Amino acid sequence: MSVVAEKNLTKFATKHFNIGVIAPLTQKRNSDFFFRACEAMCELGFMISVLAQGDEVSQRKCFDLAQKYPGQFEVLEAIPRNKNKILSGADVMLFPAEPEEGNLKRVMKKGIVPIMPYQEHFYNFDAQSESGNAFLFTPDNFWEFLATIVRAFESFKFSYDWNNLQKQVKKSLENL
Repeated sequence: MSVVAEKNLTKFATKHFNIGVIAPLTQKRNSDFFFRACEAMCELGFMISVLAQGDEVSQRKCFDLAQKYPGQFEVLEAIPRNKNKILSGADVMLFPAEPEEGNLKRVMKKGIVPIMPYQEHFYNFDAQSESGNAFLFTPDNFWEFLATIVRAFESFKFSYDWNNLQKQVKKSLENL
């Protein structure tokens, strides 16, 4: 068995999990957490699509990750067509910092589940009680950030739970 085949057998994500990022990545907007987690997310088998917008340091890091993980990390030019491409393919939308209201509403309207810092009107998804409309984390806690992404994937694996969550996301748009 080849090394590549062996590596594919050890992937955590046996189901495609597409993470979109449409918010600008800047050091002021907590991009360090995102970049610290990216290598782990790619190694786990998650697919990440990022709009190329943000500060120069963040852009360089994105292009480095795209080169290192060509099948799992893509950087797209920040034009409307590519933003729509990310929105149409994402299972979750990752906001490393507080999202802009317009982006958040657009994501929710499509039923894409947000992963973001704690916000008013948003509650962590709980499969047991079938409640919640997002996956939330404390902005200054890297391990909670990474665990939140993994928890989102764990919920994604169960279609019934994920469909309920998507309904909650769309329904909560009315309250914004």
